[in-house]
Amino acid sequence: MRDIRALYAFSFLKSLQFFGAVAVPFYAHRLGMGYAQMFTLEMIFSAAMMALEIPTGIVADRWGRKASLVLGSGFLAAGFLMFGIFRSFALLAVGELVCAAGMTLVSGADKALLYEVAKRDGAALPGGDAATVFSRYEAAGTAGLFVSFPLGSLFAGGGLVPYDAALGLVFVFTAAALALSGLAVLSVAETLSAESKSARKPFLRQGAEGFLRIFRTPQLRSFGLNYAVISALTFFMFWFYQSLLAREGFPVAWHGFVGAGFNLFATLLLRATPAVRGRLGTGRTLLLSSLIPGVLYCAAGLAPGLAVALIAIFGVTGLKLFRAPLLSALMNEWIDDGNRATVLSGISMLERVLIAALYPAVGALADLSLSATLVGLGCLTMICSLALRVGAGTEPAPAGPASDAATR
Repeated sequence: MRDIRALYAFSFLKSLQFFGAVAVPFYAHRLGMGYAQMFTLEMIFSAAMMALEIPTGIVADRWGRKASLVLGSGFLAAGFLMFGIFRSFALLAVGELVCAAGMTLVSGADKALLYEVAKRDGAALPGGDAATVFSRYEAAGTAGLFVSFPLGSLFAGGGLVPYDAALGLVFVFTAAALALSGLAVLSVAETLSAESKSARKPFLRQGAEGFLRIFRTPQLRSFGLNYAVISALTFFMFWFYQSLLAREGFPVAWHGFVGAGFNLFATLLLRATPAVRGRLGTGRTLLLSSLIPGVLYCAAGLAPGLAVALIAIFGVTGLKLFRAPLLSALMNEWIDDGNRATVLSGISMLERVLIAALYPAVGALADLSLSATLVGLGCLTMICSLALRVGAGTEPAPAGPASDAATR
């Protein structure tokens, strides 16, 4: 359990995003950027994430998940430090590339290491205990967001230092937390599988085979597509929640507390995962956790009012965070050890591709009408929930080596 707790600490520290509630003021006030430049930086970040997901997943599979996490934490810390210090668009674009490298080194590798440590220590027993470990890992990360959002906004607006400087310092504080997360994971004992040690396939071939495994395994294809599509659609609430609050006249100073609130709500949902699965079953839990956000998107677009807006914000974000670890645990049951991080990174890349593809259309529609955008996202989410419904195969893979299960 010591190693699992260390990974929980890693999740908490890497999620201390002190800039989270003041990102838009940072760009607008400190850097003097408009939305076009902001989204250009986001597109650079997304494109780099897509390009690097598979290569960095192979790094974790060949040389160790822990090495990938430590290296990724260092890259992320360096990238956020650049944002806290520099103001040049070109240097910030480089910072986005550095952050993308760090993010992709962590993406997939953290879940792969968590699963293997839990399996080794006896925490991932038949019956779904792996999902509980994953949920607690996500809950630790959500707790980090809950703590850091209000602290960052209070510091930025508290007058302790000039506002312009404070907007840069919240990025410096985030970089420090990320550096500490890398130190936390150093204590985790990792044993590379025989498949990883003996892997001698060409680098790109290994990546292609790991990615194609998603589509060759029916259960993994079903879980992966459901995860990527629904997660991409619900992701946009993190962009629009401040605009939704502003539409209802909610004070900007309290936006950080709303962010902390929906992260707390997600934490409570994650803690309740075993009870919810036990009552509803895995398939129905996954269906409802994707249908309800679609309904709430539509409600926020069609029914004005602060109460409806808050319910929609909390519901969409909370259920997005709730369903991710459950699907991660299910997917891990069907991936062999030698390709685990590569496959998980491939699924993350699918999500990134969808988000990047949606950015232009969603952004253009939002400039015309926020309400229409929310309704459109809601309808798409409900349609995809039904079209990509997870049915058979929601229980753990049959007993036997993971490599055998993954080829069925």
